[in-house]
Amino acid sequence: MKNITILAVCLLLVQAALSQEELFTSSTIPDQLTVDANAVIRKNDVIITVESYDEFEVITDRIVTVLNKKGLGDIKAGESYNDDIEIEKMEATIYDASGEKIERFKSKAFKDVSAVPNGTLYSDNRLMYLDYTPRSYPFTVHFSSKVVYSSTAFLPGWKPLEYFYASTENAHYRIINESDVEIKVKESNLENYSVVKNGELDYTASNLTAILPQAYSPDFSTYGPLVKVALKRFIMNGVDGVNTDWVEFGKWMNDALLSDVGELPQSVIDEVKVLTKDAITQREKAMIVYNFMQVRSRYISVQVGIGGWKPIEAAKVHEVAYGDCKGLSNYTKALLNEVGIESHHAIIYGDRNIRSIDSEFSSTQGNHMILYVPQLDKEQNIWLECTSKTNPFGYIAGWTDDRDALVVSKEGGKIIHTTIYETDANLQKSTAQIELKKDGSAVASIDMTTSGHQYSLKDQWDKKSQKDLKKAYSNYWSHLNGIHIDKAKVITDVELVEVRESVNLTVDKYGSKTGDLLLIQPVFFNRNDSEPRKYKDRYTDFEIDRGYVDVDNYEIKLDIGFKVEALPDNVELKSKFGNYKLTITDTGSGSLTIIRYLKINKGYFNKEDYELYREFSAEIVKHDNSKAVLKIIK
Repeated sequence: MKNITILAVCLLLVQAALSQEELFTSSTIPDQLTVDANAVIRKNDVIITVESYDEFEVITDRIVTVLNKKGLGDIKAGESYNDDIEIEKMEATIYDASGEKIERFKSKAFKDVSAVPNGTLYSDNRLMYLDYTPRSYPFTVHFSSKVVYSSTAFLPGWKPLEYFYASTENAHYRIINESDVEIKVKESNLENYSVVKNGELDYTASNLTAILPQAYSPDFSTYGPLVKVALKRFIMNGVDGVNTDWVEFGKWMNDALLSDVGELPQSVIDEVKVLTKDAITQREKAMIVYNFMQVRSRYISVQVGIGGWKPIEAAKVHEVAYGDCKGLSNYTKALLNEVGIESHHAIIYGDRNIRSIDSEFSSTQGNHMILYVPQLDKEQNIWLECTSKTNPFGYIAGWTDDRDALVVSKEGGKIIHTTIYETDANLQKSTAQIELKKDGSAVASIDMTTSGHQYSLKDQWDKKSQKDLKKAYSNYWSHLNGIHIDKAKVITDVELVEVRESVNLTVDKYGSKTGDLLLIQPVFFNRNDSEPRKYKDRYTDFEIDRGYVDVDNYEIKLDIGFKVEALPDNVELKSKFGNYKLTITDTGSGSLTIIRYLKINKGYFNKEDYELYREFSAEIVKHDNSKAVLKIIK
């Protein structure tokens, strides 16, 4: 079998060599592949040979033509390595636009750096990559490598269309399985692209044009072509693993990685029991423990352990008073266990954008760990973010909310959805008093209260200095000409989970004069100024991943000598995307009252509805920016 594998690879290389020179010449790129592209993947052949459950090799032959500076990131001439990943061969050659060789790089010429990003669940890898500064564009990079893996938990999948602004001329992906272990496969969205399945675990793609990111698009993985693969039996840093389904995978994680890291010194056990002895409810106990962890620990990226997945022992985290997401979650779990509260490790994708663990395909997924508490008193499904020193108890909005997570227990793995912050709870309420002067200037004060998901957008503002607060509010209300923040105060209430803001300010030029008329925009503070981008061809569905509600009440007191000449019409808009209502009233006693209500609904919508959403948004922008006319009486 080994000889057959070598022969197959050699045949592929011979076939590629027949047209290799053409691929080095930029002028041979089909015109359609340069449209909206910063780079063109001329060829990307990946051959994976699984020798056994504990070893596989990857041979890569990749040619990329970089069209401009923005395409440099698509070169991808490099490989990661560690104790379980050996780079046996790696080289790169650079060609100019006409296909003339400029420079050749052997593996020793590649830059060697640490490859440990903060927040990742994975291990302490290093990276060797080509560090090349081009003389001109376009140019072409031919990269080849052979890498041997002795840890088989992460079998590389295939993305023939790699990301935005990059087209693919030719791509080939093949797995040769010489082991007795079954390989799990999941194919996604291949039918929508020029992908040919040559046989089992053998795919080619050609002439995939570059796609552009579009506003409100769902995650790229939901519509881009993708093949996921995983071994049903694998090894991770010397530890055998089983991956037939999520139950078995989770059981392996619990038994092999998590069952022996929860012991604590007796001193800390005694300490938390004393702290919680007067707690009446389970929730009160858990809150005390969570606060204890937050106060005495801090987050730091510590990428050690089996594949970066095994937490540091709870006792060690207590000793050093820091840990990564795994270490701090495990430490909190150990503390809760000592006061009789059940909790479980949860693997998840942490990101501002919502991304779920693939519930249909068990494998090593996720980049973050949090803690799941099944029940406290009568409350169920509580999630704890253990890397934050400021998060309220059970609050996870903005980073790990509304997505599938893998919860691990001794019974195995289970996919559970995290907390969804419903639209009506994601609330910002504001009340403002504005005094309008004859010269068009204004003095204003505003009080705002923010909760739900919107809390996460401002929960750290109370840590800002007065100088930084003034700068932040000046940017926040940049539509006000000549704004000066006089005083700002922010209070973060972790018990009520709300941010309360009070701001005093002046505006040099709120209104614009035309003869004896003054034009003002009554929606003083919370104003939508832009609408979603228009697309000639909307090719993806669109998603509003988090809904919200804004309620604004303003009073504009008019200086003596003003007469209300004209006011914008009151308006109410209703659609499946949300509701908007604006009423502007002349009180008759020298002031205007403005009541604004905006609700944007969370939802997944067909691409055909995008133009309707744009129209709805455009109407909001129009009315938010509508003008009132005041007459100045001499």
